[in-house]
Amino acid sequence: MTRLPKIDLVSIEDLELPEIERIFALADGFAAALDRGETLSAANGLVMATLFYEPSTRTRLSFESAMHRLGGAVISSADMNASSAAKGESLADTARIVSAYADLIVLRHPHDGAARVAADYAACPIINAGDGSREHPTQTLCDLFILRRKKGKLKGLTVALCGDLKFGRTVHSLIYALARFGANILAVPTAGMDVPDYVLARLAAERHYSFSTVTMDELKTLAGGLDALYLTPSAPHQMALFTGDVPLDKIPAAEPPASLDAFYVTRLQKERIAATQPRPGEYVRFDARALKGHRAQEAVVMHPLPRTGELAYELDSDPRAVYFEQAAAGVPVRMAIIAWLLEHKRDAHRVSPAAAETARITAEPAPRCANANCITRFEGAYLHPRFKLARAADRGLLALRCDFCERELRVEFVGHARSHRYYRYDENLYGYVHNWIAEGSLAVFDSVKQAEENGYEPYKRGPQREVMNDAEIATAVESLADQVIADVQDLTNVSIVGVVSHGAMLAVRIRDQIAAKSGVRPPAAALDVYNPGATVVALDGGDAFAVQDRALVIVDDVINSGWTVQRAMNALWQRGRPATVKLAVLIDRGHRALPIRPNYVGKSIPTSRTDRVQVRLAPPDSGLKHHAHDRVMIYSMLEAAKSPQDAR
Repeated sequence: MTRLPKIDLVSIEDLELPEIERIFALADGFAAALDRGETLSAANGLVMATLFYEPSTRTRLSFESAMHRLGGAVISSADMNASSAAKGESLADTARIVSAYADLIVLRHPHDGAARVAADYAACPIINAGDGSREHPTQTLCDLFILRRKKGKLKGLTVALCGDLKFGRTVHSLIYALARFGANILAVPTAGMDVPDYVLARLAAERHYSFSTVTMDELKTLAGGLDALYLTPSAPHQMALFTGDVPLDKIPAAEPPASLDAFYVTRLQKERIAATQPRPGEYVRFDARALKGHRAQEAVVMHPLPRTGELAYELDSDPRAVYFEQAAAGVPVRMAIIAWLLEHKRDAHRVSPAAAETARITAEPAPRCANANCITRFEGAYLHPRFKLARAADRGLLALRCDFCERELRVEFVGHARSHRYYRYDENLYGYVHNWIAEGSLAVFDSVKQAEENGYEPYKRGPQREVMNDAEIATAVESLADQVIADVQDLTNVSIVGVVSHGAMLAVRIRDQIAAKSGVRPPAAALDVYNPGATVVALDGGDAFAVQDRALVIVDDVINSGWTVQRAMNALWQRGRPATVKLAVLIDRGHRALPIRPNYVGKSIPTSRTDRVQVRLAPPDSGLKHHAHDRVMIYSMLEAAKSPQDAR
């Protein structure tokens, strides 16, 4: 049985401010004891396991050193590629097994939210040593410990964060902590590497805290002194200069600070930039010239390390450069974390503030986290969707915060699984949605199309009428085939992709018409844009559907907002670079949120924004004859009532 309480450190928000202060007090004591060469035994008999799915030097070795210096033992898997993870073992199973061998697990993982999953399944405490680009709470404790030691306080300090603020997980944890301690933040990001929106939204909603972003050139012109500089590789940071308990929509724009206390610089997180993402421009480089002016005379320069060119080596001898002290502080601070857990060994199981009040959503279709690096995208076989209700700035959208990676999913259409009714969300539905989450009956949709594809009907519909019958649909499909034949010079290079489900059915019909008229039978595939991974299935069997250098024709039944088409294009580009991409739709209703115009149109039907065009197609067969049950209907979609009692 574990000798430590089940208290997990997944986020810096898992610690209250007095608990952080207690850890600092313990770290001060351990730092002094190490200087005196004392032998300590507080952790005698304890075993710590370090599981690192990503490379590490400072974090892993300082944790292991901390446990050894406290008299404990360490078992380590520094390279998880040499563990059962390489055989496909899930993170949950690894956490269960290793927690039977150790009293404490320190985990580093490339996917956002992995530490929360491990905490759910391990019987012993989990300490997050960095999960994806989300957080690195123990690094923040080291940063704050040194900053407080150098400046004597944290409240009221102004800290400039410079470099890659988008993927720098050390920066995200530091921002949350500085905001809570009442410090001011100045963000100076490299172009395109700004603090993520979800971090800003969380600060605004939970802390009523905002900060400004400036360029490095603008930073150099600010009046006043600099007390500390925290640099991150390859990009400058944002400036958080306002704190106060005021309504979200009343937060004023931040003004430049009178002085700065610290610069925090980070490296460019190259390992987190996807191959399809543009690389940032010239990265920030910090050297001795930045500290010569009066504005920087009292500033300290910080960096979580390793550095990759953003910090000049000439700074190492400057007494204001404290990044090696940050690294050295890893041992006493992490000793303090272990000792803090030992102080609580008689406590009952504690649910951390960050893990409380979550809801599992079991309705089908369940919401899926929008973050492509969320752990649920990689271990979804056993992870059920789990979200917190959040408050979006746009009250016409429902905000759900993923309980694993903490990214927000903003939903326009919600459904009630028991009645199979869907609604366009507005704030009048907030209380009902809260109840639907509690009973496990909330479904969410990206569009009306997705709702109806899943068998949901609108809360209310107005009068409906038929606008196309089976013969007219067959004529429109034939027209689409003719348009493709006339437009494309080389039909042998054409591939047709239908969006599931009606788009895929139409793709087959168009393909068969092209074959009958030209003698060329293009390959066809079905694309499910709402399935994790946006599955593409070849409709002719055989080899995988080819995209590279092909002339693609995307087929859908109705173009509404354009979001479905955009998802389809993004999914196809992940599979290769087509020569051209064109869009064929059976119905163009005339309203789009995105500037996407179809190339081939079966029929244009002008509609109002409240009109809904619904295509109903019979199951596919092998012939080209009309389908007797095909038809296109149009009706008015009414907004959700203030009291949707029929959903109960």
